[in-house]
Amino acid sequence: MRYRYPLSLQTTLPDDYRENGAFLSLLKTLRGLGFLGVELNMSDPRSFQREAIEELLGRHDLRLSMLATGLTAKRLGLSLSHPDELVRRRSADICKHLIDWVAGSGTGVIVGFLKGGVVPDTEAARSRFARSLAEVLPHAAEKSVAVLIEATNRYESSVANTIEEAAACLQPYGAAYAQLLPDTFHMNIEEANMFASLDRHRERFRSFHLSDNTRFFPGFGAIDFDRILRFLMEIGYRGQLAIEGNVRDDIEGELRACVARLAPLLEMQDG
Repeated sequence: MRYRYPLSLQTTLPDDYRENGAFLSLLKTLRGLGFLGVELNMSDPRSFQREAIEELLGRHDLRLSMLATGLTAKRLGLSLSHPDELVRRRSADICKHLIDWVAGSGTGVIVGFLKGGVVPDTEAARSRFARSLAEVLPHAAEKSVAVLIEATNRYESSVANTIEEAAACLQPYGAAYAQLLPDTFHMNIEEANMFASLDRHRERFRSFHLSDNTRFFPGFGAIDFDRILRFLMEIGYRGQLAIEGNVRDDIEGELRACVARLAPLLEMQDG
């Protein structure tokens, strides 16, 4: 299958990924469905060899498209907007290590949960987050690694909740390595007009998360993905798409149903 956009799935890398039957079966299914990449969450990427992961993915004609950092942030207690300066600085330092971990591979680093959770003083949290970005993003530019700030809803974070807020955080930095990451689940909560926001900041994103309002895969909720995908085509979007979501029962079956739902719009037409 040939799609208009490179297609990835966000999933978790098991610690025993080389022998994990469910994970290896998923990789086989992904390639059979026409996916080109995976966004991987890991307990701590520094405990894995990136080259070994890439070699295994390569056997399935897949690539590591993004390093997702949510699981790492949860396991290590990281927050780029934490009120404790020692925690904030440690989080920024580890974020720079993660940038180093992917450097030279073309893989980006997603900053979502890593932004920090909900706190009473929103303005102070945003100030601390800006301080962290001033430490992290120049390092990303130096290493030629794209860092993607995900706009996540107000119930999960006090910083960068809307596309506009995420873009404002990135305004001082070049778009090549400081990018925003729209996610349909979060936009469904936060955006008054997601299409206007996306159009206004179309130069700031090159990856786009598809997740339904139920936080399951697209097609298992109420979001109009036909309209969203048509809009991306209308604005000349040239980036990649990633499917993200919780699994109700059977990841491979639900993924097949999701792709069947999206395929009529995503498939390239011959000629």
